[in-house]
Amino acid sequence: MKLIVLNMKVGILNMKVIVSNMKVRFKVLLKFVKFIWDIKDKIYVYIMENKQHIQLPNDLGDVDFIKPKDQLVYVAIKKFMNKDTKEAFPSLNTLHNITKLSINTIRDCIDRLIDSGFIEVRKEGRKNIYKFLKYDTYEPFSFKFLEKDDLSPEEKAYLIVSQKYMFKDNGEGKISYTNKELSKKINMPESTISRVNTSLVKKDYAMLLNCKNSSGVNIKEKWYHLNELEQAIVFTLQNHEERIQENTQAISNLEKENKILKDNYDKLLEEINKLKQKNQDFII
Repeated sequence: MKLIVLNMKVGILNMKVIVSNMKVRFKVLLKFVKFIWDIKDKIYVYIMENKQHIQLPNDLGDVDFIKPKDQLVYVAIKKFMNKDTKEAFPSLNTLHNITKLSINTIRDCIDRLIDSGFIEVRKEGRKNIYKFLKYDTYEPFSFKFLEKDDLSPEEKAYLIVSQKYMFKDNGEGKISYTNKELSKKINMPESTISRVNTSLVKKDYAMLLNCKNSSGVNIKEKWYHLNELEQAIVFTLQNHEERIQENTQAISNLEKENKILKDNYDKLLEEINKLKQKNQDFII
């Protein structure tokens, strides 16, 4: 009998230790949740105050008939988007001034964008009203990049469509694909890619480095100077937005874990009380 009582006392003591550890964990988790929530709010305010960029849906480039210049026109139209209505109504002349493409070319681009399902267009008098449809992931482009006068339409279109294939770090964007591989991905001829990169190197916006890929094949790695292209800041903003999403998910996970811990804590307290009662019964 004494042995049983002793074992029960040991069990109660062990449970008290477990409960004590759970209390400590509760406090740590709650502090972490508060820290994440505070950072989330600060980052959100920062983004809202500095969010001067245009979002290009990543999936738009996967549509077979969409050309690089179509995506340039998409970005140009979206520069004028009202953030509440998700609509824009720049004139064709305005789009021409931004893209330096001909009016007829812009019209063709708009037709393909409508067919792609990423924008809708309605007429109000002689004015086109463009409505942007929802998407999941995107590449950001700064207003300053779009307004750069020393980049040709072909160069801007190339940089816009190839950006999602860049590894971005410390103000640099690296592409390790060969021109042939990249050509298939961005729907642009190899010769055009080669010509554009040669031009970007001359303008000090890029450099080509001879190296070997993972298969041992000699390639020219393409490095783009994102700071000079006015693109580095938008990746900082994009990273902040992604962290907000990650932190929000982390908070949700912690809340679920806290609920599980609380339920287990309540069950342990109940078991301790039962053991205490049994212990008293044995003693009596």
